[in-house]
Amino acid sequence: MTRPARRVEPLTLLVGVSMTIGYGTLYYPFAILGPEIARAQGWSNGFVFGVFSAALLTSAVTASLVGRAMDRFGARPVMVTGSCLAALALVNLSLVQSMTGFVVAMLVIEFASRMVQYETGFAALTAIHGRYARRPIAHVTLVAGFASTVFWPLIHWLLGYMDWRGVCLVLAAINLLIAMPIHAMVPRRTRTHDKSQPAPAPNRDPGLLKPGNRTPAFVFMAIAFAGGSFLMSAVHTSFFLILSEMGRTAALAALAGAVIGPMQVAARLIEMLSGERVSSSVVGVISSTTLLLGLVCLVAGLWFDGELIVIAFAVSFGIGQGLNFIARAILPARLFGTEGYGAMTGNLATLRLLAMAGAPVCTALAISHAGIGLTLALLMLVAAVGVSASWALCLIENRAAAAEAATPAA
Repeated sequence: MTRPARRVEPLTLLVGVSMTIGYGTLYYPFAILGPEIARAQGWSNGFVFGVFSAALLTSAVTASLVGRAMDRFGARPVMVTGSCLAALALVNLSLVQSMTGFVVAMLVIEFASRMVQYETGFAALTAIHGRYARRPIAHVTLVAGFASTVFWPLIHWLLGYMDWRGVCLVLAAINLLIAMPIHAMVPRRTRTHDKSQPAPAPNRDPGLLKPGNRTPAFVFMAIAFAGGSFLMSAVHTSFFLILSEMGRTAALAALAGAVIGPMQVAARLIEMLSGERVSSSVVGVISSTTLLLGLVCLVAGLWFDGELIVIAFAVSFGIGQGLNFIARAILPARLFGTEGYGAMTGNLATLRLLAMAGAPVCTALAISHAGIGLTLALLMLVAAVGVSASWALCLIENRAAAAEAATPAA
């Protein structure tokens, strides 16, 4: 198996652009468009964002279906279909007049999201590069890490010239004219009709764990990934409310939010430059630990005044968030192999999306009924469980790697 070059391949860069579009047009816009839709249609913000959360919840069901489709048909047809469906869904959203129509449009948008965001992009790169997909995946996350940086200002600027319906049409055109052609460039999966002939070596990696010995690792991986998604979703949706309950200003919350993005990109850049000198499971341990340390800073902010402690939270949490996406991509391939990668990551995404969808509601209820102290304690408990699961995965990987190294070559 030949290790790929260290330079950024054009296709990898383009997939990063398409992932930026996937998140920038289907996930991040609703932080800005949600209130606009509610105001224009005379609906409550609670209804609009409640539908968004419910759509995220239903997408947890479709994630495993999309993963199996990637294994069966390859990533290219799934991603091309997803871009077309995303464009149609955004056009449909621009035409809705009723609450029912809005619900249907959001459900379709979330289904399309599963086909054009990280899980499918990682599956495509894993199919191309096999066990050496780690560096291309890091390249993609570096590019896509700027999705909100690019699309929030773009959408805000567009709203100065058109209403929310026109913005949806522009986002649909971006999916159809830019993302879809990029997805069409992804190599078609090589299918061998003679089952006695294995697939090309670069596309195969059996993983460290044998099929009958994977359940503990899957359970710990599901806990770690779901815990990380719960924390990130809780912070993203409730951060302004959390800081308000702590007696901090909205300006400080905005400043901290601006720090998180660059820190996650910086963490991914450092991970990419480290190559494979740091094991996959250690990346997960660092991610879960820095998420926990960020929350420790917030808890300390209950007793210590000043802005520095909140900025320290943003730095630590941003690092953990940036590495979390990479760990989600490389750990399944490292432990379980590249065969069935789509179905495996789809199953993991199902559990992760359930946690992600439930986090905003749980956090809001905790703040309302238990107060900010107990809310932060709840988040720290989730983070601590994630750290424990990550360490368990580290032990599993180390033992499996030692056993593989001790096995004589055939």
